[in-house]
Amino acid sequence: MESLSVGYLLIAFAVSVLLAWQFADWWLVIPFFLIAAGIYYVMIGVLTGPGEGERRRAMRDAYFLGFWGGTLGLIGIIWLINRQFPGNVPLLFVIFVIWIGAVVLVLSLPRLRGSIPKQ
Repeated sequence: MESLSVGYLLIAFAVSVLLAWQFADWWLVIPFFLIAAGIYYVMIGVLTGPGEGERRRAMRDAYFLGFWGGTLGLIGIIWLINRQFPGNVPLLFVIFVIWIGAVVLVLSLPRLRGSIPKQ
């Protein structure tokens, strides 16, 4: 999977450079690349299927990829929104904190379900 990731990220970087060149703003390379990388890692996290005997580790890897991929994509989107509509940093920070809180809640639900005693 490492060579697949390297290949995709090289292509995503090239596309990000082309988009930044098209918009004539080289600072846009960073958010475009973050969004592309985030989408890739979320997709890999969703498509990661656990094998026999590896269920727990594979699900942990899928959660890890989904969380960090979503976070990278969100940072790129926040960067672009702030560029288009400057002066909204507090609102964008709140959106980021809500994202972190929502992900922590969703990822802790399976553990909570297993720890509640059955009646």
